[in-house]
Amino acid sequence: MSPLTPSTYRRSVQPQYVWGLFGLAVLAFTLAVAFTNLQAIYQAQKDFIVGSLLSLTGFCFGKALSRTQEQKALELIQTEPTEAVEAALTTDRTARLHSDGVFQRLSLLARDLEAATARISEYYDTEARRPDFYRHLPLLRVALEDLDEATANIIDIGRILGTMVEGPAYVIGPAARLSLASIRRDLRESLGRRDQAYEWLAARLDRAANEELWDVFDVMTSDVLKADRLLDALLGKHVSFPPQEVLVTTIGYLTAAIRRADEVGKILASQQIERPKIFDVMVEDLAKACDDLGGVDVRDHPSAG
Repeated sequence: MSPLTPSTYRRSVQPQYVWGLFGLAVLAFTLAVAFTNLQAIYQAQKDFIVGSLLSLTGFCFGKALSRTQEQKALELIQTEPTEAVEAALTTDRTARLHSDGVFQRLSLLARDLEAATARISEYYDTEARRPDFYRHLPLLRVALEDLDEATANIIDIGRILGTMVEGPAYVIGPAARLSLASIRRDLRESLGRRDQAYEWLAARLDRAANEELWDVFDVMTSDVLKADRLLDALLGKHVSFPPQEVLVTTIGYLTAAIRRADEVGKILASQQIERPKIFDVMVEDLAKACDDLGGVDVRDHPSAG
């Protein structure tokens, strides 16, 4: 709606001013140019002259003081429309958006964004088994964040326009989000230590000669990265899956990663290879993150949108 209020809205518009000024100009011109003749004519045809002038002046002032239906409608919309007017405008706008296919396109766009997120997530999980995947990971994280932002914006647009363009979203409480964000920071630190441990091991252990060790290490890496991706999803602007289910799956990935880390330690011990200290710190961080996630209260609250 326009910010105009009843006290600031102009009761007359430009055409009305023009007609008013024109009426005054005609009257002034007539009096100035034909004053003498008018006196003579007036003496002969008083009723005709007076009637004509008054008619012309009345017509001009009538145009100046009257407003069209369009002007009245605009004034009503731009000042203080009643509930009935608001409802009629909303109904008309919604009908036009439906007829133009706007809601259908919004729904398709939201569905496409969800599909794109799913495909990139599948690619992420597939590549997560590569021990050097961390070199390319930041770009995928940014892509997933951008898709999440775009999906949330589409949902918000649909809500503003008065329609739900996609399925239920879930709301995570501020306290739970704060806890999850803190755990994610710790998990990112753990991933950084994993990367350092990988570089240390890769410089000392040939992959072909230590296939069992590297297979277990790869699975451990994959589990940690999947848990990190799910935490990102929980902290996104649009949460499309029940948070409790996602949280349980995340804890499962971290638990599996800790088991794989223990297996890596046993393999190294069997080969009489001392584990790097950074590896032990990584395991401790994973265990702490897993325990902390178990204490997060994530409730399922479908949002109105």
